[in-house]
Amino acid sequence: MALVDYHNHTYLCEHASGSLEDYINAAITSDLIELGFSDHAPLPLEIRDGITMHPEETEVYIALLEKNRDIYRDKIDIKLGFEIDYPLRESFNRQYLSDTRLDYLIGSCHFLGDWAFDQSRYAREFENRDIDGIYYEYYSVILDIVLSGYFNIIGHFDIIKKFGHRPKMDFRETIIGIAKMISKKDIAVEINTGGLRKPVREIYPSDDIITLFYNMNVPITLGSDSHASEEVGYMFDSAIEKIKKVGYKKISGFSKRKRYDILI
Repeated sequence: MALVDYHNHTYLCEHASGSLEDYINAAITSDLIELGFSDHAPLPLEIRDGITMHPEETEVYIALLEKNRDIYRDKIDIKLGFEIDYPLRESFNRQYLSDTRLDYLIGSCHFLGDWAFDQSRYAREFENRDIDGIYYEYYSVILDIVLSGYFNIIGHFDIIKKFGHRPKMDFRETIIGIAKMISKKDIAVEINTGGLRKPVREIYPSDDIITLFYNMNVPITLGSDSHASEEVGYMFDSAIEKIKKVGYKKISGFSKRKRYDILI
């Protein structure tokens, strides 16, 4: 079975462990055909500590990936990417949005305003806000990510559920609207198994959303959101079983910002 893992971090983000070689060897052992590194693009200094690489490390990161891609080219295809927080911040040089060295960009939302909602130290803020308002704001950002035209992959589509907080309203129509735009722009959504390691204990996105995406011809890819080598390809057997049950027969790969299909 031809599988890829497009969401992997490195030690440069300061909250992942191990060397690139550890991740690559884990991917080879797992029989992955492609391993994509998409470390966190630089955030502003006041919120960067322990979250992302520094702006001056961006070229170091790219050079490190290019070096390892050459070393391991006969064993696995290494892909170059970034996971970029949206809305964009000036800490990330926008020239990288069109850099031809990169294979793909993941657009993600980890902040609503100044609130880092996916960090456990700030999770109590959920108790102080209207849950439907939170979901509305979150999905508004996701739609903006899609409409921006910058990204190839939408990261952990419903990560807002990370700590188990569920909306009271039905957001199906909102998600359908986003899915229509994703399909129109030929962007992929990642099936992110990292959620299985979080309090919600659920893949991003949910089963219902995956089914909706299939019915609306939304391309998908796979990501483990690994921050340690043992998490590469995490629970992909379960993810593949899930997407095949829905009807998917292929996932997406990327090269030089172009999407292609991989049969599974």
